[in-house]
Amino acid sequence: MSLFNYTALDTSNKLSKGIIDELDKQSAARSLLDKGLRPLEIKPHHESKSLHFSMSAWRQDKLTKADIDFFTTQIALLLKAGLSLDAALRTMRQNSQKPAFKKFTAEIERKLKEGKSFSEALADYPMFSSMYVSIARAGEEGGILPSMLARIADYQKTFQELGQYVVSASIYPIILLMVGVVAIGILVTTILPRFQVLFQGMGHKLPLNVKIMMDASAFLSNHIFLALLALGTPIIGLVYFIKSPQGRRIWDEKSITLPLISSFIRDLETTRIFRTLEVLVKNGVHLAVALKICSGVAGNIEYQRLLQKATRALKEGQRIAPKLQGGLFPDLAVDLLAIGEESGSVGEVCGEIAEHYEQELRLRIKRLIAMIEPAFILMIALVAGYVVISMLTVILSINDIAG
Repeated sequence: MSLFNYTALDTSNKLSKGIIDELDKQSAARSLLDKGLRPLEIKPHHESKSLHFSMSAWRQDKLTKADIDFFTTQIALLLKAGLSLDAALRTMRQNSQKPAFKKFTAEIERKLKEGKSFSEALADYPMFSSMYVSIARAGEEGGILPSMLARIADYQKTFQELGQYVVSASIYPIILLMVGVVAIGILVTTILPRFQVLFQGMGHKLPLNVKIMMDASAFLSNHIFLALLALGTPIIGLVYFIKSPQGRRIWDEKSITLPLISSFIRDLETTRIFRTLEVLVKNGVHLAVALKICSGVAGNIEYQRLLQKATRALKEGQRIAPKLQGGLFPDLAVDLLAIGEESGSVGEVCGEIAEHYEQELRLRIKRLIAMIEPAFILMIALVAGYVVISMLTVILSINDIAG
């Protein structure tokens, strides 16, 4: 579907202008004629190129994660209310104010009319994960698509809440760090240079630490942009390196061995993988397929390799729990999974594992934030205090320095 601007005459020969959403100009003309309007001009609708609205237009032209979550929740609700899939998509399109969302729902509706299944239509869009498509396919095959979509919505909500918890817990320490950096920056670039006049002519007699401090302050004051560039370049370079394939591989290999980071990665990956396994297995997806999907869900390459190894073992008729041993997953999670395999309740056990380690992850984050806050305050106080005490020491002994 596309948007078109039209100019037409109504039954009273009055000029009418507006926007219509159709496949092409011919379809737009037919739609206008059906409404009793005689089209005079139909042309593609173009969004304003104004800089003021550039960010808004960009958001309108792209589907976001929030749009996908809304789509999942709403279509599950409409299907449960008794609407057909076509009618549900049409209702969502007609009630949406976002062009990108209207276009997306119209394309899905068109693909269904062309003979594709709902899951096949979703598979054409990269924003829908293989897990999403697999659960939708299982729902279609079992005739329970509405409940499957509701399960996906619950799954998305769980990780959205976890992400929001991390963001919310990080806001105060980040603000605290920013305020501290700004305060120290003002102290170094604005206040310290004023002491330069006082110490003029006696720089060679200043204590070494104070001389270094004053020289650094003068350099930062006179070359602030160069200093910011020197500080920012390594950080930006590190980010780009980690995003590269080689950097990602090195980071993933090293991060699982670092004392503090490794525990967070372990709990996060355990929660993510076992929650995905729970949703897939409980909804009729074969365990081998579920493991393959989880290898794509895992964020760390080492976890992806381990899951691929377990998938191959399962296809050969072996149990997967022994293949997950080795330290990447907690021993408790592996032992519980082994019990689930023996009892035939893998889905339920995976849910319990995910729930347990999600709570562990939240507790770790809470403890880390509790340590970071006083650490930032202490660091800022030590830096500012050292500068102030150093200046006061020099001022109080200025007569000795002059002599």
